[in-house]
Amino acid sequence: MDRYCPSSIQVVSCGRQDCSDMHQWGPGMRPCYILHYVIKGAGYLECDKKKYRIETGMCFLTYPFVKIRYYPDPNDPWEYTWIDFIGNDVPKYLAASGLNLRKPVSPVIEASAILPLFERLIKLDLHHRNKMEANGLMLAILGICADTLPADKDEAIPKEDLRLLTAILLIHTNYHQSSFHIESLCSKMNINRVTLYRLFQTRLGYTPSSYLLRYRLKQAQKMLLMGSSVKSASISCGFSDPFYFSKVFKQHIGVAPSEYSARQSNLSLEENEYDDIELYRI
Repeated sequence: MDRYCPSSIQVVSCGRQDCSDMHQWGPGMRPCYILHYVIKGAGYLECDKKKYRIETGMCFLTYPFVKIRYYPDPNDPWEYTWIDFIGNDVPKYLAASGLNLRKPVSPVIEASAILPLFERLIKLDLHHRNKMEANGLMLAILGICADTLPADKDEAIPKEDLRLLTAILLIHTNYHQSSFHIESLCSKMNINRVTLYRLFQTRLGYTPSSYLLRYRLKQAQKMLLMGSSVKSASISCGFSDPFYFSKVFKQHIGVAPSEYSARQSNLSLEENEYDDIELYRI
């Protein structure tokens, strides 16, 4: 079975180019996206009626069927590594990376972070044995670009919203651990309890502890409706003591977990979920 889906992303070719002989490309158009990383030296990219100077450690991106020209600085000719890639989902990945036609050049990226991925790609059999690994490395490279590029001012998420989204994500991915608590959350986010408390209370109307508890109970309700035992639901939702879980569940839901399963057996899961809009009111 062909493991490449045209709606995803596919590495077409890659390589490394020493331009000490003043090698250049264009003006012309290419049928694929190309991402370059400058290993040393400097050069220029002409694209979309603009000219960019690109130096050691920067990436630059070119789009398919867009007229481009790129060439080395004669006083310090560059050496770069490059990847050609295609796929219907590429615009989505590029949107996350921060690279686009308006901003085709990245800030400096440490060679130790990104160059080994390019070097690994060059060694792979891109079209047969290592096709999926190559595509994964391509996504990793775009991920490094996304972590490096600052968001546009008009697209940037406010700092407080970003903090809250991070906190919610950490709760949603760690709630099942009985050792996870608000101190753990503060430690992972490098934030103090007072700031976290104010953030949740102001934006959601809950304390962080209350939000964590509500989320654990919400997941427990789902598991009970799916036929899980009370013990399994409690352990899976971060409660190490099933008796304590039953007590808390009854306090907040109004019935014991075993009774809840029996009463709700004829209702769908969707009808019994909390309103997520309330939980994500950001």
